[in-house]
Amino acid sequence: MKGRFMMVRRALITAIAGFLILLHVVGLYDTHIRGALFDHPALTNVQSLLSLLIIISLTLVIMAKRMGLVAMWISITALILTQYWAHFGFVDADFTAGRSLLSYLRGFIIPTLITVLFLFPFKVKR
Repeated sequence: MKGRFMMVRRALITAIAGFLILLHVVGLYDTHIRGALFDHPALTNVQSLLSLLIIISLTLVIMAKRMGLVAMWISITALILTQYWAHFGFVDADFTAGRSLLSYLRGFIIPTLITVLFLFPFKVKR
């Protein structure tokens, strides 16, 4: 039973992390397909770099590397901080229009779920 439960946990982590990887790959593709890599504002380039770091860290999480979790949290926190930087008006960004100050914190929901599945030893009763 324990082996099957661990397999389900690994499958869930892979599915959830894979979804986030796909989300960031599509975002990078949409951002950079039309022009040269550095023809964007500095904020877009920084967020693209952070998305790339998120992709790498989530790949490490899928490979069951604990270092991937740390890298995931650092890169996702940095991405959310850039969104707050734009929200408070330090840079001009269209995505801040009409958004609540708390709406950026949604970015922590899925990493929290991945961390719970990755770290906590759930006991299976027989």
